[in-house]
Amino acid sequence: MKLSYSLSFLFLFFVFLFAAPVDAAAKDEWVQVRSKNFFLIGNASEKEIRQVGTRLEQFRETFRQLFRTANLTGSRPTNVVVFKNASAYKPFKPKRSDGKADTEIAGYFQPGEDVNYITLSAGGDDKDTFGTIFHEYVHFIIETNFGKSEVPQWFNEGLAEYYQTFEMSGDQKARLGLPQNGHLALLQQSKLMPLDMLFNTSNQQLHQTGGHSRSIFYAQSWALVHYIVQNGKSPALDNYLKLVTGGTAAKKAFQDAFQTTYEKMESDLRKYISQNTYKYSEVTFKNKLTYDSEMTAAPLDDAASNAYLGDLLYHANRADDAEPYLLAALKLQPDSSMANTALGMVKVRQGKFNEARGFLETAIASDPRNHIAFYQYAFLLSRDGRDEFGYINRFEPATAAKMREALKKAISLKPEFTESHELFAFVALVNNEELDEAATQLNAALKLQPGNQRYALRLAEIYSRQNKLAEAAASAEKIARTTDDPEVKNRAENLLNTIRQMKEIEERNAAQKNLLFNAAVIGPPKMVKRIDNVPEPSAAELAKLREAASLRSINEALRVPLDGEQRLIGRFEKIVCKGGSIVYHVKTPTETLTLASKDFAALTLTSLDAAATNAEVGCDANLASFNAVITYKAAAASKPGPRGELIAVDFVPANFRMMTGEEMGDESVVIYDEPQQTISTPDGKMPSAADFDSQRRAFMLQSMKDALRKPVEGETRELGFLEKIECTKKGNFFHIRTSSKTLRLSNPSIETLSIKVFAADLGGVQFRCGIKPVEFPAVFIYKAKPDAKVKTDGEIVSIEFMPISFVLE
Repeated sequence: MKLSYSLSFLFLFFVFLFAAPVDAAAKDEWVQVRSKNFFLIGNASEKEIRQVGTRLEQFRETFRQLFRTANLTGSRPTNVVVFKNASAYKPFKPKRSDGKADTEIAGYFQPGEDVNYITLSAGGDDKDTFGTIFHEYVHFIIETNFGKSEVPQWFNEGLAEYYQTFEMSGDQKARLGLPQNGHLALLQQSKLMPLDMLFNTSNQQLHQTGGHSRSIFYAQSWALVHYIVQNGKSPALDNYLKLVTGGTAAKKAFQDAFQTTYEKMESDLRKYISQNTYKYSEVTFKNKLTYDSEMTAAPLDDAASNAYLGDLLYHANRADDAEPYLLAALKLQPDSSMANTALGMVKVRQGKFNEARGFLETAIASDPRNHIAFYQYAFLLSRDGRDEFGYINRFEPATAAKMREALKKAISLKPEFTESHELFAFVALVNNEELDEAATQLNAALKLQPGNQRYALRLAEIYSRQNKLAEAAASAEKIARTTDDPEVKNRAENLLNTIRQMKEIEERNAAQKNLLFNAAVIGPPKMVKRIDNVPEPSAAELAKLREAASLRSINEALRVPLDGEQRLIGRFEKIVCKGGSIVYHVKTPTETLTLASKDFAALTLTSLDAAATNAEVGCDANLASFNAVITYKAAAASKPGPRGELIAVDFVPANFRMMTGEEMGDESVVIYDEPQQTISTPDGKMPSAADFDSQRRAFMLQSMKDALRKPVEGETRELGFLEKIECTKKGNFFHIRTSSKTLRLSNPSIETLSIKVFAADLGGVQFRCGIKPVEFPAVFIYKAKPDAKVKTDGEIVSIEFMPISFVLE
């Protein structure tokens, strides 16, 4: 009863809170303007909306003419919302972690899987308003054409910084690369990063870097692109990009494209910066870039304006804030296909799947040409049969047929919407059927988005199922090496492990069949153990055998050290990044030593432990709870400083040990037909589907328990439910309900708090101030330091959200 009352109160509170903005939006006069490449709406004047449309078209055309091979059409439309003033814009700005609107933003570009949104207010300063929009639009173009992980981060950010100062004069002259005073001042006062470090900084490493170092990275990347363009080296830059995205090592690609070394380019860049004179490029077009006469305008009614505002908020990861606007739209127009689709998506994000189905079915019935509604309906159906871990063994035939029907309809309506192709392939992969068609669909998607690593990885998974192991391995290896998405990296590495096991099984079968043939002809060799008439092993013996098999498997999977390399088992106490160097403090059972590396990109990282699946190796990363086999190249004994250079890290379970050569050689001959997990029941019968599911669930839960952060001395770990995050001038406070009490725990910054999600249905939730109660159990660690002054029970250290059935023992 208490829970239902709490939810009812929250619902009434949000309806009250958002009633005013929805009514205010309805009272405004909204206009829609369609240009050649953008759809604009707003409560600003039609003239102001047209001016925004012209500015965006001019920027797009300038980029198109300078990069003629780039695909600017893309698979996603871009909607632009122009608010009449800053006050009208404020409720729709992105939110910070404290739950408040980011008032510093004058305009932003929000990419989405189905539609992009650009938002801004009329009358603002052009540089502040359009700078961020142009910057992020360049990122969108690069990601569409190459994939953000494929392109070197310095180039991605440098080009975006270069283009964000775009100006147009007289509708005919475009100015690019205008000086940025902040970058100039920083470059004059700070030491430059070595180009070797700049060029090997990934997106993930950049966001793990401190504020000053990150600022230097942006400034120097901008200066380098500026130097290259202003000195007529753009063709070399284009060649460099082709080489590096084609798989050529970064240093060789640079030397081949620019015909110079890092050291020489670094020297030239220093001279260029020391001049403190930055010219800009001016491009004069043959004809004026005018678009106003091509635009069409019409009034936008209240139902449509609220539908667009709700859709905008949903795409800005503000699903709860979007709901009142969408409900207002449906009150005015119940059959609005757009509002029903967006509200269905909101309900999916909220985990209310039955409600979502009704809205999406209404959306399809209202507009049979709404491809997004068909796609989202198929996505909703894909949840049928999934367990609390997000795992699906097989779709029921009727469900799979419905999904394929909806997806084929979506593809026929909008073939350039690539997510439909990917979901079709996922259904095929799960049910192991229509794999050829799935590969065709994914190749079509990759033609539209050649840099999309999710699509490339799904295609590799399809290829592995078709036994095209070479193609699958080549793609998965490249993705694992270049991606900055931890989930994609984990999937790619798992696929590589599976492919390796499949190859090993094929080779082992061939070798062992040969051994058995020889045994039949010349007698059994000593290594063959006869297992005929041996009784079934007991449960304890079976567990011991599995443990031994697991230990052997991990030992076999370890990276083999090369000549001159050594390895040891230890844990990283800390990682220190300072002065252009990276030093790792490693603790072993017998000593503590330091190792170094030039960067993180060159390290070979492998997770052979479920607990370390999401571990990130970066500056100041906390990896003390993870066991690892650490490979390094020893430095000269007389050389001061670190013991050697870190080469590779294989994360392994806490109970891991290195097996001896004799142990590894002592293995019984076993014939494997195909890779499979052996599961037996106490009565010795073939396991049922329920037995498989039970053991899989037990394995998943145990893996999650192993992955949990372990409390250290002075910390307490409990299981509870997050009631709210309260943000005040005195600090941020987490209210967590346990079985016996409610704790109020402080935290200096939500952004730095360790938050992990193991519950599949919580993937899209943003943990920030004002969040609704989260009805998934959470394992939280805190330091019990009661403070009567601010009324807290201590300081929260970490919080990890678990599936509904999770129990902390």
